[in-house]
Amino acid sequence: MARQRLPDARFINDRLWPYYNKSSQRQDVPQSIWCQKNIQEACLMRWFVEELAQWFDTCASSKPFSHVVPQRAEACPALLYAILSASARHLSRVQSTRAGEILCSGKKLPHLGDGVALEYQSLCISQLRSLSGDPSNVQDENLLAAAVILRFYEEVDSPLVGVDDETYLRGVQVFLHAQSATAMRDGGLRLAAFWVGIRQEFHTSFIRQRAFQFDLSCCDNTIYRFLTRSDDPTWANRAILHCADVLTYCFGNKKQPIEIYQQLWEFSQNWQLLVPSSFHPIYCREADQSKNQVFPEVWYLNDCSVTAIQHWHLARILLHAFDPRVPRVGLGRKKAVAQRDAEIIQSLFILCGIALSNRTAPALITACMGVSMCGDRVTDRLTQEALLMILIRTEDLHALSTVKTQMELQEAWGWTID
Repeated sequence: MARQRLPDARFINDRLWPYYNKSSQRQDVPQSIWCQKNIQEACLMRWFVEELAQWFDTCASSKPFSHVVPQRAEACPALLYAILSASARHLSRVQSTRAGEILCSGKKLPHLGDGVALEYQSLCISQLRSLSGDPSNVQDENLLAAAVILRFYEEVDSPLVGVDDETYLRGVQVFLHAQSATAMRDGGLRLAAFWVGIRQEFHTSFIRQRAFQFDLSCCDNTIYRFLTRSDDPTWANRAILHCADVLTYCFGNKKQPIEIYQQLWEFSQNWQLLVPSSFHPIYCREADQSKNQVFPEVWYLNDCSVTAIQHWHLARILLHAFDPRVPRVGLGRKKAVAQRDAEIIQSLFILCGIALSNRTAPALITACMGVSMCGDRVTDRLTQEALLMILIRTEDLHALSTVKTQMELQEAWGWTID
């Protein structure tokens, strides 16, 4: 058997090369795809592992997007191109203020930009389209993972004001619908990718104020529908599923009876009551208005708790906003509306406080969803400025476009915009 070509010595530490070379004389060295890649693609993969994978792994204890997905990409071009596309867009946006010079792990990437991201995006879409027509391929969990990673590209590229054109939604739907039942049964990467897709759909539906567009019947009669004892990821995904149910009630095509609202409200109450102690904050500090503090400080033990609690509050905001028990007329209407708005603002402040108090990557973006939908209810200038800073900080840290949301909020507040 012909000996495989050794990797270029430039990719191996100088001090280790003599030992590597010596051992290679005794046995064939397995060839890796990364031996053929340039430094830019190696950096993009590293950026995904170190920066972006945590966005997808927040509710998966085994962290498959950090550990499994990068390895699978070696044999799955669609998955590889999805990773490179997401990393190229995110990295170039995060460092767009550096006069065109982009650095990753100390390496200069002079050719990286939106054009590169678009090239990888096109390659990924081409792969997914060519494979999605084959029933065996739509059952491939690697392609489901590629689809949800590619949709991350769309989320970062879209503002928070409901104009996302949902280019990749249909692609995710194909693989989600095909694999949902298997995901419930088998778990692993497939299940983690399934719940990422559900969270993405909730975010889009929440911003666009439309009904949830995935069939969730696969979750019926599963542990996600019952508040029995289970692990933290399951409790977190119960909150995500609850969010989808609330969206269906609020923005569905047909009017829902008040009994459905009452069931959703009771589930929300019971989830908060029965959730394990690992979801309780380890530290809390109320905001002190005398010190110009707007948001509370709330620490949690892990990303799973942060994601779950924030989504519980987003669902809570919707339940208050669409509360059919609030009278439309009568002497009690004004008081009831004021109480409802106070509850919405309280959840909004907690969302922002959690985002600022924890390092969970998507936490700020989740807070921005609340700010974009409810920030207009805030009337005092100090709080308005604090909400605006949430948007600005998110754009600076995560390259999410918030400029249009900032302008619309300032207009809603009656600010004079230069």
